[in-house]
Amino acid sequence: MSNTILIVDDSESIRSILKLTLKFKGYNVIEAENGLEAFEILKKTQCDLVITDIAMPTMTGIELLNKIRNELKNDKIPIIICTAEKIGDEEELLRKGANKLLVKPFPPTELLEVVQNLLK
Repeated sequence: MSNTILIVDDSESIRSILKLTLKFKGYNVIEAENGLEAFEILKKTQCDLVITDIAMPTMTGIELLNKIRNELKNDKIPIIICTAEKIGDEEELLRKGANKLLVKPFPPTELLEVVQNLLK
């Protein structure tokens, strides 16, 4: 059985690229357009990893991270935060429970390496 990965990004093209990359390696992929939609999915569906953008309407990736860790009390699911620009305090995100920060654009090989390492 392959792992299920939730991709959260308001950009359909970015979700498509990530989905194709991950499906090519055999992962099951679920998509959400924003953090609120992702949070509802996570309440009902077992996901093995979350990849989320930071800047999204309705609920940001950081708000989603906080809700997963605090409301769902899930500190086991790995969370990769993606951002288009380097943010100020990467260490703060890691303290809040993110497992990895990736700055867009990143090569598919980097994404796959991070995913594989987090799912070990």
